[in-house]
Amino acid sequence: MDDEGKRREEAHKGSQAEQILSNPVFDEAFDMLLTTYTNALLNTEPDMIDERERCYFAIQILRQVRGELENVMATGMMASQTLSDPRLH
Repeated sequence: MDDEGKRREEAHKGSQAEQILSNPVFDEAFDMLLTTYTNALLNTEPDMIDERERCYFAIQILRQVRGELENVMATGMMASQTLSDPRLH
């Protein structure tokens, strides 16, 4: 795949990531899960080490998913700008 084709693909994926991140259903589900895991973490008993770790890792994974979508979106935005700037061709 040539550079322009790669940029077009990145721009397309970036647009899809932006749609996901701006989707109110995704936002609601993400916030609900984050709240659920945070509350579960905070409400563990001192001896519930495994449960705390599961909740902690679930929170970290949620953050990584959002972060990866944000990275894909940012890469797509840069690719779109490159494609639309005739000086960069």
